[in-house]
Amino acid sequence: MVIEVPDAVKHETNGCPRDFACLATARCGDPEKCKVDYVNGKNVLVLASKEPVSCPYHISFGYRQICTCPTHFYIYSGTGAPRSG
Repeated sequence: MVIEVPDAVKHETNGCPRDFACLATARCGDPEKCKVDYVNGKNVLVLASKEPVSCPYHISFGYRQICTCPTHFYIYSGTGAPRSG
């Protein structure tokens, strides 16, 4: 499965340390650490795990972890169109 993301979203995600591996695997690093609990605004994903992750898009906020990755948000929000390939 390959997930298509507009170039504009990829351009916003210019600090991706995994070279957009999530688009081919639908997983970002450790999926348990990146599992989303809920959305709290555009590009603001509150993660289920409280463990810090080494990623420029992860922010510790109180006792929670926040993901601000535009590509992860795009995929999670359901606007990413999976296709076989």
